[in-house]
Amino acid sequence: MVRVFVEQTGRRILPFDDPVGEVLVGNRPLHEWQTAAFRDAGLTRCDVLQPPCLVVPDTLLASPEALTAFVAGAGGQDAVLVLGNSRFGEGTIPVQPAVVRVDAGWRFEAIRFVSGQDAPPRDVVVDPAEWLVDVPMPRQYTGDDVLKLGVPLRLVLTLHHWVHLLWANQLVGGVALRRTSRGRLLLRGAWAALRALSTNKWKILGKLNHLGRGCDIHPTAVLEGCTLGDRVVVGPFARLAFCEVGDGAVVMPGASVSFSVLGAGSLVGDLCVVRSCVLYPGSAASQHILQQSVLGRDAVTTKGGGTLDLSWDAPIKVTLDGRVHSTGLRVLGSAYGHRCRIGTGILLSPGRSVPNDYFLIRDPRTILSILPPGLPHQPLLASGTKARPSAVLGGAAARRPPGGDQGDAR
Repeated sequence: MVRVFVEQTGRRILPFDDPVGEVLVGNRPLHEWQTAAFRDAGLTRCDVLQPPCLVVPDTLLASPEALTAFVAGAGGQDAVLVLGNSRFGEGTIPVQPAVVRVDAGWRFEAIRFVSGQDAPPRDVVVDPAEWLVDVPMPRQYTGDDVLKLGVPLRLVLTLHHWVHLLWANQLVGGVALRRTSRGRLLLRGAWAALRALSTNKWKILGKLNHLGRGCDIHPTAVLEGCTLGDRVVVGPFARLAFCEVGDGAVVMPGASVSFSVLGAGSLVGDLCVVRSCVLYPGSAASQHILQQSVLGRDAVTTKGGGTLDLSWDAPIKVTLDGRVHSTGLRVLGSAYGHRCRIGTGILLSPGRSVPNDYFLIRDPRTILSILPPGLPHQPLLASGTKARPSAVLGGAAARRPPGGDQGDAR
């Protein structure tokens, strides 16, 4: 049995300031994913680097198939993992330190096999064995009609930034699907079609849900390909598509949630749209649209504000370790730290992050609070905190209502 040693990097994922092993991927800590991958790949974890062994960083999220392929390719000799050229690699390599572009793909210098012979390591290419998925996109947003996504079987990703956390949560569901045998997928689809009494894809998707105990799902709600924990509440006319939902989460009436992970006890407000996001336990997304964002534990966003998630002319940039990096994305939201409170009317630029415990409100001098009685019946201008007649929009025929000498109402 091959040993594996996990090197401690000291990496903490900002703005949450969580140790990397504690960040949540699919509502599970990263260290649990690592333990499961080592077990399924037949690796034994050791506390001391003792060659021969596989050496990986504590930032690693990898499928057992990727680990097995690399160990087999190393053949007991000194080696470094190279993720093969792929759409998956192009989409997940940005903002990763210690990853070098080579002809065959991307060399992850922190993932290596150590033989103890002190020989120069050779590159071992791991093909991610991806499925390519075409996602239709309006050309006006990204310049392309189709966004190509790579869904790998052999997943290799290191987590250093909140964008990696976002990508990891978006990938693990697809990787689990890839790990399921074709025969089992066909049987599951056939059983869903039989229960739906239809070959309509939407009706079949409605039978591919897994519901925990004590869930309260309104009969008008639509669920498609979702996994729900215990005691989840989904309100009238809400829609959930391809989501992982933790225990006790609440999706309020009319909300639309897709390709997202909702933590235990989280909430999506009524009529809100949440796409491709991660909501930590206890968080509440109440802004109108939240897209490609991470909302920390017990954080709150409110209606009337939100994240600007589109760059028209260039990829969105983020910072890591004091350096600016391109994400390669034109569409990207933001990260809100644990216990953040984001007031009405706050707009955040794409790719930004809000530190833990920040409380953001609008400048009160911009909020209308003084409505004097007796103003003329014409368009009124909200100027600072006070309403007054508009010189531009007002008309000569404006008249005052009765009772106009009562003073200001504050």
